[in-house]
Amino acid sequence: MLLVLAERAPLHGYELIAELEDRSEGRWRPSPGSMYPTLGRLEEKGLIVGSVPDGQEADGKRSYELTEEGRNWVARRDPDAPEPWAEGETGPGGDLRPLAAEVMSAIKQIGRFGDDEQRAAATEVLKNTKAELYRILAR
Repeated sequence: MLLVLAERAPLHGYELIAELEDRSEGRWRPSPGSMYPTLGRLEEKGLIVGSVPDGQEADGKRSYELTEEGRNWVARRDPDAPEPWAEGETGPGGDLRPLAAEVMSAIKQIGRFGDDEQRAAATEVLKNTKAELYRILAR
């Protein structure tokens, strides 16, 4: 999050969630239940500051940006370290993640735009796929 805020700030929580999902090409979408406590901890540590932009008090959306300490943290980061959102491509199973992300994208499309018949067919495919994956693990 700090790296994103170093490039693009201020951002509110949902913008950060969307940005992290986009940068990880769909492999990682933090939930609001994990994002907001994390933002709170980063704020407690003095790395970010949250504020409600002028004129948006009714919305209550807090926007976050780095503090001086947060900018120092980013500056001290090893420039050769992999981006956190890219780490899913490494290690065992990393080759499965892009395909899983594509499958999730198709599921989201069916969930948003599919009719009842399409959603029922997709549900059956997913049930069968889940069972087959567990059969593979049982070998």
